[in-house]
Amino acid sequence: MLTFMKLGIIGLPLLLTSLAPLAQAGAQTPAQAESKTEGTILIIDKDNAQCSLSVPGEGSGELIQYEFTLRDSACKDVKPRKIKFDKLPSATEILITDGLGCSTKEGKSNFWIKLLTISRTDTDWFEFEDLVSYPKEEIISKGLEMVDSKYKDPSEVRDKAQCVRVITSARVDPPTPVPVEQNKPTPYEGLKPHDPFTCGLHQVMVSRKNRGDAENGRVFYICSTFKQASTDLTVAANEWSDSFKESDGVYFMCPPGKVMTGMDHSDDENGPTKYRCSSLYNGDKKLSVIWSDEWSDAQQENDSAFLCPEHSFLVGRRHIGDENGRTFYRCATAQ
Repeated sequence: MLTFMKLGIIGLPLLLTSLAPLAQAGAQTPAQAESKTEGTILIIDKDNAQCSLSVPGEGSGELIQYEFTLRDSACKDVKPRKIKFDKLPSATEILITDGLGCSTKEGKSNFWIKLLTISRTDTDWFEFEDLVSYPKEEIISKGLEMVDSKYKDPSEVRDKAQCVRVITSARVDPPTPVPVEQNKPTPYEGLKPHDPFTCGLHQVMVSRKNRGDAENGRVFYICSTFKQASTDLTVAANEWSDSFKESDGVYFMCPPGKVMTGMDHSDDENGPTKYRCSSLYNGDKKLSVIWSDEWSDAQQENDSAFLCPEHSFLVGRRHIGDENGRTFYRCATAQ
């Protein structure tokens, strides 16, 4: 069973539910609008290549997750050797891990570090292998506490971090979210792999199955409408992604706040692939999209069949190699 967690590359208002720590895309709350302070996490590799991650202001109640494997990540080509914290607000939670999607589950990650700022925090540079070695609940630097960590050997942490999750405290309690539910699924069967595909009106992709190779096989999709309480949701703001080589193993994710509604692939495994991503609306309100914190297990592409868990839909896909290569999927829900 996949667990779900709301994700953002830009600031998203924080929600806390039984599912996981969440953040909601949408308009700023008054508390957020008043929040001026913003911090930065700096990361550098052995060759001095550097990337920076923005941290929301104090009281903003936001969650931001930076996944370095995604193709638009500022840290995509940086192998993290050192880290530095600048002007982080108090009561900020920080998770650092090598787990895809910031997973900390056994078998999904080799190490994780959980930090907490207990006052406004500025630090010097830390080597990752030194940072992970601090004991639980120890003050690492003024204003920065080691909450907990998990690792086997400190040297194995060097150059391996792939995800950073930041949660800032909220000034006010957020409203209780209302999850969406799958409404009317529709199968689309026996399509040619080279035919561009888009879901029907106000539908979102929930399943994909492939039989055979990219030239002569057949592809099957299931798309579904969704509802929130008694209201049918609508799909709008449709945009196609840039194309990229299918076999390159790109971790494709729809942008934050978007869901997958189409796919277009041409030629063989070396041909271009692109995806259509769209926004979900309840009336005029754009819904928040909650990414799963894990990718699916690998399936062989020419004999693959994947269905997202109930009341969830596709937001990501990755394929490596030819038709015998591995394919991975990622799901999400919304509220």
